[in-house]
Amino acid sequence: MNKMVATFKEMFSDSFSMGKGFIYGFIMVGSLILIGFALFYGILFLRNLIF
Repeated sequence: MNKMVATFKEMFSDSFSMGKGFIYGFIMVGSLILIGFALFYGILFLRNLIF
């Protein structure tokens, strides 16, 4: 019985960690896209001001 409770506890903690990693991945990819777009827009804007 203790082995079964420990297994369920471990499965729950693994699922929780996977969920946190999934959300963290979405945040990191989203911020990477946002920063890349902002840099691209800034470069084009500065190029337009200079030339």
